[in-house]
Amino acid sequence: MVTKKIFILGTVGSGKSTLAKRISNKLKIPTHDLDHIFFAKTFNKKRNEKSRDKKFKELCKKKEWIIEGVYSTWIEYGIKKADLVILLKIPKKVLFWRITKRTLKREKSKKLGKERYQENFKDYLKLLRATKNYYNKKFTRGYYKHKELINTNKIKFVALKNNKQINEFLKKLK
Repeated sequence: MVTKKIFILGTVGSGKSTLAKRISNKLKIPTHDLDHIFFAKTFNKKRNEKSRDKKFKELCKKKEWIIEGVYSTWIEYGIKKADLVILLKIPKKVLFWRITKRTLKREKSKKLGKERYQENFKDYLKLLRATKNYYNKKFTRGYYKHKELINTNKIKFVALKNNKQINEFLKKLK
């Protein structure tokens, strides 16, 4: 089976964007971040649902794509269209470290006038909280919702838990 439509799911800091870029470079398939569909203006103004859903469905109708994101409540259409879903299940301590490292890197860039994201300490805490909640069964939009979408739609999927598994997966990908 030729894989031309790949959906990557995971929480903040799990490596969705990095993995999407690596797959894109290998397979020469364009990558799309769901944030660009959810927001009309980067992390400021949300699109209305009708506009968001229309844009998302248009993307999913293309011949090939890699879509990555953390969302779960409005993505089922894309999950159904995917040839493969990749679920990143990275341990919390690794996620917390990555988010902290990324925040510190962005702070340094901000001081140099090079950072486009205007995150602050409050945003950092929100990211940590969202990451913590992702694996909580009571949280209706996280890991368990992603698993439910995959299982309900009987989609071919792979769960990857660390860099070793990710690298092995990339070697086998065609």
